[in-house]
Amino acid sequence: MSYERKPFKAPHDLDLASALDAAFRPRNRFLTLSEIMALPPAEWLVKGLVPANGFQVVYGKPGAGKTFFVLSMALSIAHGMQCFGRRTAQGNVALVAGEGVVGLQNRVKAWHRFHGLDLDGCDGVAVLPQPSNLLDADNVEQLVLDIHHRFGGQPVRLVVFDTLARCFGDGDENRQADMARLIEAGELVRRALGCAVLFVHHTPKEADELRGSSVLEGASDAVLRVSKGDAGMEVFVRKMKDGKDNLAFGFGMEAVEVGIDADGDPILTPVAVLEGEVREGSAAPADAAPSGKNQQAVLAVLAAHEGGLTDDEWRDQAKATGAVGGANPNRAFREARAALMKARLVLAEGDRFLAA
Repeated sequence: MSYERKPFKAPHDLDLASALDAAFRPRNRFLTLSEIMALPPAEWLVKGLVPANGFQVVYGKPGAGKTFFVLSMALSIAHGMQCFGRRTAQGNVALVAGEGVVGLQNRVKAWHRFHGLDLDGCDGVAVLPQPSNLLDADNVEQLVLDIHHRFGGQPVRLVVFDTLARCFGDGDENRQADMARLIEAGELVRRALGCAVLFVHHTPKEADELRGSSVLEGASDAVLRVSKGDAGMEVFVRKMKDGKDNLAFGFGMEAVEVGIDADGDPILTPVAVLEGEVREGSAAPADAAPSGKNQQAVLAVLAAHEGGLTDDEWRDQAKATGAVGGANPNRAFREARAALMKARLVLAEGDRFLAA
C-alpha cells in the first residue's frame, strides 16, 4: 500500500463535529458484538495445522525436510487426503518452485505411488518452475492473474512459495521495509485469490529462529518449524493465531522406487509420510547434528543446494571449498558421506543426494 507520510495533525486541529454531520461518510466500519459473534468460525485446510485464507511460514535449517513436508501436505490438500489423521479441505494448489523442478518429477511420482493414487488424475496442482519476484508489484499482480487463469477461475485453496529467499528479488531479509513489502505481496495474493499463502523459509546458521526481520513472524497467522531429532522428523507449531500452538507432529520419510536408471539400478525417492503421532510440547526439538568438523563441513556443502548434488558434484565441491583435505580427500569425503547417510542426515534420491 502506497501513501503519503505527511505529519499527523495536532488533536485540537481535528474537527470532531464534522463526524456528526449528515453528509459524513465513514471509511471504517465498526462491528457490534452481535455482528462479531455472527461471523463464520475459523476454517482450516488441514485442521489445526493450516488455516484457510491464512498467511503461514514453514521454516527450518537447510536440509531439515521442509520441502518434502510441504509437498506432501500440498498434494494431500489437492487430493483431499487426511494429514496426521486430521481432516483436509480439498482444493486447487499453486506451487512456485523457486529452486526449479530438479527432483520434483520423481518426488511427485513417488508420493502418488506410495499412496496408490493416479498421478494423471490430479489436475488440482499447478507448478511454476522458477522463482517469482515478490518485491515487483507488476510481477505480483501478473502472478495473481496467471494463477486465476490456470485454474479457469475456479477457487484456489493454497499458494506455496518455496523458498522465500528465492522469491525475494534484491531484497534484504533483515531490512524491515523489504520484509514488510514481501508480506504486502503475500497479502495481495491471499486476498485477491481468497486462499492461504505459505512461505518456505530458513533459520540463521546458528539459531532456531526465523531468518530475517521479525515482522515476518508478527504478520503470520501460523508458523511451523520442521526439524530432525533423535526421535525422527517433526513439525512443531510455534504459532497458531486461531488455534492451538506448542504441538509437535511426527512424520517419517520413506524411500519409494520410481524407476530404473541407465545402469539398471533402482531410482529411490524419499516421501514425507504425514501419519505420525501428535504430542504437546513447550519447544521445538533440537535438530540432529553431524559428528565432527569434517561431517559438518561436508553436510554444509550439500545443504547449500536444495536440489541436491550427484556424488561427483558433492565430492568435487567438498574438495574445492576445503570441506575435506589432507593426504586422501576422496577417502575423507567417502567416510563423511557414509556417516551422514547412516545417521539419516542425508537422503539418496536417484543419483542425487539431499540434505535430510
